[in-house]
Amino acid sequence: MEVDSDSGSRRLALIKAVRTLDEDVTIALPDRIKKLWDLLAATKSTRFHGVEENILRWLFKHMSGNAEEAEQVRRYPLTWSILSHIFPKIPPQTLGRTLGYLRFVSVLHKAVGDVTTARKQPPVSPSQTNGAIPERAKKRKRDTAFPSDIDELRTPRGCIKSATELFKALSTLLDQGDHRNGTSAPERRVGIEHIKSLFSSSNEETRDIVAGLLLTCDRSLSVLDGGISRDQEAWVGTVATLWNLRLHSKDDNIEFARHLYVPVCSILARLRGIAGVEPVTIASDTTRKLWIRQLEQFLSAYFVRPARHTFATNESVEVLETALGVSKRNLGGSAIVTWDVAARTPRDSSSPKSKAEHSSWAQNVFGILLNATQSLESSIRNQVIVQLLETAILTGSAPNTATLRAVCQEHALGSDETDWNLISKVIACDADVFLMDDGLIADIFGRISSYSNPDPLTRETIVTHIILPLADAFAKARNFSGFIQKWYDCLNDSAKDSLDQSIWFDARVRQQVASILQSSLTSTQLLRVLEHLDSSDASGGALLTVLDGISAGITEEDFIQAADPAIFSMAFKDKTYKKLPSPVLSLRWRIAGRMAAWETFDEVERLWAELKSTLKRIFKKGALSDDETFEAFACCHKFWLANYPRGKHDGDLAKLVRSFLERLVSEMKGEGDFSSFQSYLDYVFRFLPRLAELPDQSNGLKALIVDLFWLVGQRFTTGENTQLGGLLRSLLHNYDCEDEEALIDSLISQPLDALDSAEAQSGWTQPQSLPLLLILLDFPREALTKGRRKRIMSSWKKWRSAIVTHASQDTQFAVAVLRLLVGVMYQPTFYEGMEFDDLVYITLNMWKYDKTIVALFEKLVDLTLRQMVVSAEGPLLAYLTDASTFAKGLKSQEPKNTSAQILLVKGLASALQHAPSSKPYSSVISLDEVTDKLEQLVQATLSRFASESKTAEWPAEDVSLIHLSLTLGGAACIADIRGQRSIKLSQGTIDQLEDASMSYISKDLDIGWKLRVFLLGNYPDRYDMEALCRQLEQASPTIDEDLVYNLVDAFVKAKGRAARDQCLNELVDSGKLTAGPIGPLLAVRRLVELYQGPSTSSPGGEHQDTVDLGIVHERLASLLSRAESLRHFKYLSETLILLLDKHANSMTQFNIETTLGSVIHVCSQTGPNIQTPKATGEIYDRLYKLVALVLKRHRLRLRGHFPILLTTLRALLTTLLAGPSSDVASTASSHVCPPWLKSRLQSRHAERFTRLITLICEPSAASVARVRSSDLDSATDAAKRAAGQDMFTVLELYIKLQLEVTVSRDIRKALEPGVYSILDITPQGCRRILNESLDANGRAIFRQMFADYKKFGKWTGV
Repeated sequence: MEVDSDSGSRRLALIKAVRTLDEDVTIALPDRIKKLWDLLAATKSTRFHGVEENILRWLFKHMSGNAEEAEQVRRYPLTWSILSHIFPKIPPQTLGRTLGYLRFVSVLHKAVGDVTTARKQPPVSPSQTNGAIPERAKKRKRDTAFPSDIDELRTPRGCIKSATELFKALSTLLDQGDHRNGTSAPERRVGIEHIKSLFSSSNEETRDIVAGLLLTCDRSLSVLDGGISRDQEAWVGTVATLWNLRLHSKDDNIEFARHLYVPVCSILARLRGIAGVEPVTIASDTTRKLWIRQLEQFLSAYFVRPARHTFATNESVEVLETALGVSKRNLGGSAIVTWDVAARTPRDSSSPKSKAEHSSWAQNVFGILLNATQSLESSIRNQVIVQLLETAILTGSAPNTATLRAVCQEHALGSDETDWNLISKVIACDADVFLMDDGLIADIFGRISSYSNPDPLTRETIVTHIILPLADAFAKARNFSGFIQKWYDCLNDSAKDSLDQSIWFDARVRQQVASILQSSLTSTQLLRVLEHLDSSDASGGALLTVLDGISAGITEEDFIQAADPAIFSMAFKDKTYKKLPSPVLSLRWRIAGRMAAWETFDEVERLWAELKSTLKRIFKKGALSDDETFEAFACCHKFWLANYPRGKHDGDLAKLVRSFLERLVSEMKGEGDFSSFQSYLDYVFRFLPRLAELPDQSNGLKALIVDLFWLVGQRFTTGENTQLGGLLRSLLHNYDCEDEEALIDSLISQPLDALDSAEAQSGWTQPQSLPLLLILLDFPREALTKGRRKRIMSSWKKWRSAIVTHASQDTQFAVAVLRLLVGVMYQPTFYEGMEFDDLVYITLNMWKYDKTIVALFEKLVDLTLRQMVVSAEGPLLAYLTDASTFAKGLKSQEPKNTSAQILLVKGLASALQHAPSSKPYSSVISLDEVTDKLEQLVQATLSRFASESKTAEWPAEDVSLIHLSLTLGGAACIADIRGQRSIKLSQGTIDQLEDASMSYISKDLDIGWKLRVFLLGNYPDRYDMEALCRQLEQASPTIDEDLVYNLVDAFVKAKGRAARDQCLNELVDSGKLTAGPIGPLLAVRRLVELYQGPSTSSPGGEHQDTVDLGIVHERLASLLSRAESLRHFKYLSETLILLLDKHANSMTQFNIETTLGSVIHVCSQTGPNIQTPKATGEIYDRLYKLVALVLKRHRLRLRGHFPILLTTLRALLTTLLAGPSSDVASTASSHVCPPWLKSRLQSRHAERFTRLITLICEPSAASVARVRSSDLDSATDAAKRAAGQDMFTVLELYIKLQLEVTVSRDIRKALEPGVYSILDITPQGCRRILNESLDANGRAIFRQMFADYKKFGKWTGV
């Protein structure tokens, strides 16, 4: 049947087709349905719905029954597509009555049963395919087409396709309640209730439908190749709505446990990727997050909360046991999901017993889940328990001590294998489990001591998550001495010769003991600990380890006085240590070094007498690679510091240090690898320079430090060993070196001598020259004194030919040389034989088309010439004479070295332009002559560029772009000097340059914009307003804003104020400021910045266009909520801020209200749909700045207009506390989350909102004072009184929102000052109104909030 194009004809054809549906029985039902669908899709709806009712009745007639034909119709996706299409066209009242008559729920029950019953597709025999293997992608033209064959519809994939359309039809049917309009709204509501009653009439059928649909959701995760997609977003919401329509009873949670619990937990476990559950493919992460959130809410509302209510009534958890009993196949995932929801379900804050009830509930739920997991295999069971404990830690629902002890004994320690991860989670929940059971703590410590697996991750877990938390737990239990004793015993049990391999020897354990020692023990308790350790007969290694941790934590005087004699007696007096590893022996010297730092002269001498002989032996025979040798050297340095000045052993210690450094220098000279010396070098360079300038015997120390520095410098090679470079910088930037000129001179002389000392060959071009240059560049700029700068420049001048040759072959060397010369010229430097030819030589001969090198050349030329112009006296006039001769001798037609020549002449012109008013050089050089020469060079270069590039493809390589950029820089310099005078070029050249500009802009190259700025500045008559707008529309999304600003500046400078105003008006009215190219919006921002007031009338008396900035502001504010990108929103808000701040006098009352209104719109559901990462925080920050500026600059305009400010604050607060894609305030407000809110806002945003509150409640005098004010009435007090009458409504909203959304602790803390600020200004009557406007839960929150305010926030005058 052909369908006429006319709407009425199509409707008539549909009516005829419906009447003849059953006449031709030879046509298969799927074909008739397909034809019906084609006609329906082509027909527009009318107010008549008889045809749709007939279609509905015909479909249900063929869907009823148990025959295969009825099953085929129920399974056929187009059947449900047609139903989804016609449901909205039939009035709800008629639709509900018809569906009830047609037994819709029963048919739906059968259809759901069909789609949940899938069969494998029978294999295709070779005879059916002529022996060829079918390729579905090639054979099927439309892969998305709906199958109609019953066997194909019964396959898993066919069932999912049917379910997809079935869900759409159900969603359409259930959404009818959203379509209310006009006078028919009451009748529609009656119809909606009729439709809802269909599902409440038969609880069992509805229950089975919901269970089947959930099972379909679960199966779709495995069947669909791409995983769940956006088309499935509404599935879970539809299921939840259907379950909610049932007639509820007290047994609902039992029904949920038996029929819905398993699929809900299965879907959640798979979507969250819980360990032990088969992972799924996700096509849409948004859908995944939505499903997780909706399913958790579904599980919480209809299973967990009723179960908790039952438990609170009769302490029964039967429903939970029932659910776990039917969840044998996914027991681990179900347990994790259930515990996660149960632990996170908030308690009733209004009940004083709620905390205890929640704790009891959590304990029982955890116990049941723990018992249920006993049947799992041990490794999987432990993984499940670990995840349960992680949730308990996060939610503060830790199980009781007895349960945790059982977990530890039965699962973590129940076998020979120790589950360290599980133990760490138990400790994180409650470390008292171990502190209250001596046997358990002994078992744990014993297993740690016997652990010998080298796995670094496990060792990290044991140290970080077991030993260190246990140390904290002992300290909190006021038994830190007990931990030290157990640590000591475990070290004793370790093998003496491999003590350094024990976990207990880990440095982090000692650091932890040191960090909490003085806060956990008194000096008397510490002395008792030391006495107990001294009385035990143990190995010296264990004692040294414990004493190292203790001594590192002693800083207070009473601890020092108590511990020093004991530590000396235990560790040093008549003590010898043998057969201990070097890392353990090194601890003795660390302890001695700390004691030397805190002891008196006499005590240091006593200690030195015990250690002197051993120290000297180590210095002579100890290997430098041993830890003991290094710690002995550090100890010797500390002894030296303790003996200085006038110490008895000062000279001996200085001699020891020098002798050891001499040995170090000697061994480094014969060693190729410095890795074993790095600890020594780092120590020497950080700590010994302070002793290098001491009198007496320290002169040798300075020489040794210099020798070490130079050895490292000689070995330093670029890119191979960055650690050596770090060592050199640590010495050069050492605070103790900054004022030691003698040391700096000795250090810098080494590389300078290497560069300058050679007579026959250049030190600049040797293999080590680049590292030498890099070393010189690491010296502070102050180290380059006048003499050293002259020496560097004289050496460079002497060897400049060799340097240039070497630089031409090595770009890195060229960059280093130029960096050094620039560093030298940062301060005025006049070296012997200085002449302009030096600058010309290096520029022309070292020139490379490299951006870094060109930038360094520009800097060098600028610094050099500016100092010459400033100091142009006597011999320096000869320098400028040579510069003038050079400029005059340039031939503009010679293409060779044009870029370098332009750079030199441009630098010379710029220096002369910025010279002081007194011009002693005027007799030898003229700014006009130099500028003329620069203009000739620019003209010739641009003409040559245009003539050599007449092809369609303009050159885009770096050489051409850098050359053109330098030329345009020269043209900009000419414009700065001469103003409006243009550079003369031929018409053909200008046309060619314009084409080049367009080509480069199309390739997103910055040079195109620079070229257009040049053309616009020099030939403004060629460009009108339309050309500028076209140019702005070509700006790429990532363009540098300065390029657009320069273009606008050139346009305004060339065209005048009138053009500026006209341009601003046209751009604001263009409608192109919210999307697309960013150029027009940047131009508007720049024009507002340039606006200095209205333009004057034209000479002829005709009044020109002017700009009303109030109107500009109003139009831009209206665009803020329509911005389509973060960058557009950013610049729109910045422009509004600029107008409100810099042009405050042009803003009217309407502008202020428009600003606040735009903020409200942005925070509404119709706000900008910006999905860029970090957009959420950026947008909120911009809104804060807008409102804050209104409060600071326009506070007086808010008098009498406070309601719009309150609405703005309510919108900002609701957005602050909202979560993404969640309806926040079902009762508190009608606010819906804005589209740009894709993540939760952080505490820093709450601090910004608090700042807005304090600006209102604690205004500055400047923001509220009038020009004329009475001295008897404070303006700030009046403003506070006015605000106090209304601001309590913001506090009311905050309290109500806390009952509806989860507010993090950080955000609560950040909002506290704002809450207290509101309470400060709220009178008692308004507080009473606030209290009465809240329900019981809200009053409980306000009660606690007000108590905290009186305790912490209220100023009492004390």
